[in-house]
Amino acid sequence: MNRTNLFAACLIAAVPVGALASDFQFVAKDSSIATKTCIAAASNDLPGLKRNGRQGFDGNYRLMSLTLTCNGVDVNSFAQSFGATSTNDFLNRRVSSQYRVDEEVNIIDVSAHYPMVNGQLQVMVSGK
Repeated sequence: MNRTNLFAACLIAAVPVGALASDFQFVAKDSSIATKTCIAAASNDLPGLKRNGRQGFDGNYRLMSLTLTCNGVDVNSFAQSFGATSTNDFLNRRVSSQYRVDEEVNIIDVSAHYPMVNGQLQVMVSGK
């Protein structure tokens, strides 16, 4: 009985809390390369993130991670907050340790409100 409870607790802890990037519809506020990069990062589009990084930041992903802000948050934290694991891992490998986003910490913004559109949460994105 004790092992069953332990197994159930481990299973529940392993299930991620929060929504995945596929649960959101990202809408660009402008057509800048910064905004396109933010959307690619948050929607877990690794090829799009790499393409925009080469196009807008000359392939310097470290510089991109340190200077690009998406809705007022750095691009790596922005990607992680929407469950974009591939793009978050890619960016984490390219920044110094002080700027890495720890995957073990879940910060949930309970005050954030995103409107529902066609069964998905719609997020307006702006990059600078």
